[in-house]
Amino acid sequence: MAYKGAIMVDDHALYQVMKVAAETGAVVTVHAENGDVVWNLQRELMAKGLTGPEYHPVSRPSAVEGEATERALTMARLHDAAAYIVHMTCRESVRALERAKIAGQRCYGETCPQYLLLDDKVFNAPDFGGSTYVMSPPIRPRNLGHHEALWSGLANGMLDSIGTDHCPFTHEQKKMGVKDFTKIPNGAAGIEDRLAILYTHGVVGGRFSLEKLVDLGATAPARIFGLTKKGTVAVGMDADLVIFDPNARSVRSAKTHFSKADRSIFEGFDVRGKVERTIVGGRVAFENGKLMAEKGSGRFIARKPTHFARQPEVKA
Repeated sequence: MAYKGAIMVDDHALYQVMKVAAETGAVVTVHAENGDVVWNLQRELMAKGLTGPEYHPVSRPSAVEGEATERALTMARLHDAAAYIVHMTCRESVRALERAKIAGQRCYGETCPQYLLLDDKVFNAPDFGGSTYVMSPPIRPRNLGHHEALWSGLANGMLDSIGTDHCPFTHEQKKMGVKDFTKIPNGAAGIEDRLAILYTHGVVGGRFSLEKLVDLGATAPARIFGLTKKGTVAVGMDADLVIFDPNARSVRSAKTHFSKADRSIFEGFDVRGKVERTIVGGRVAFENGKLMAEKGSGRFIARKPTHFARQPEVKA
């Protein structure tokens, strides 16, 4: 629902997507921002000469995310389609999801570690450093209830999962928007940080249990998206396992990442816990800091609908 002129869909297309999803049993993942409003705000800011990365969040206020979330859920409700709102950042979108769930609607919500821990002050980093944090929806201000709404949603079950929105760029690539914040590539690396960050600030921080962390990161997403052999340690399931040392300590840094991205949005974060070994399909893919996965070892997994597929109406 964002990125007007590129990949944004209008309400007509969204309505049709939800209709077909209901008929096929698909889950519709939605980036919820009002792209028309964002487009206008961006141009108004640029016309005033406000071109730096600190104006990226100004052009995408939380109200446009909340409105789009409400609209997407309304479209889904009209057809009884299952909607999954990705990378939620603010109290308005969480409240919209809560209202839908309490009313009995089949819908899901996801957030990311950066929205739980960072605030919009990061966009003021010197030497165009704020561009590192440019992503959409943007990181929100503190003291407006956004962070609290997300943490509460995770703890009380209104939010179903924690992703990363992993989309890494180098600083040189981010410089595409050095004179125009609308041209800064949106995204940041996050896959390598998620587990330790959430264990530290979620489990050790007393916000939710270790079992809840596993559910948010593995069990619930596998269930929602029909990955029937994933997300649970049990006989007959795929042998995908992580051996995690809860007592280890480390400092997150782009210097120790496997990613080619040369900036980390969690640079300098002191974290608890460390992945000692990763097993994928019964084979060791990572151990003692060494990546051992072989190219071509992955496999395509067809997903099956996990929701009731409503049959299209047949008119006489």
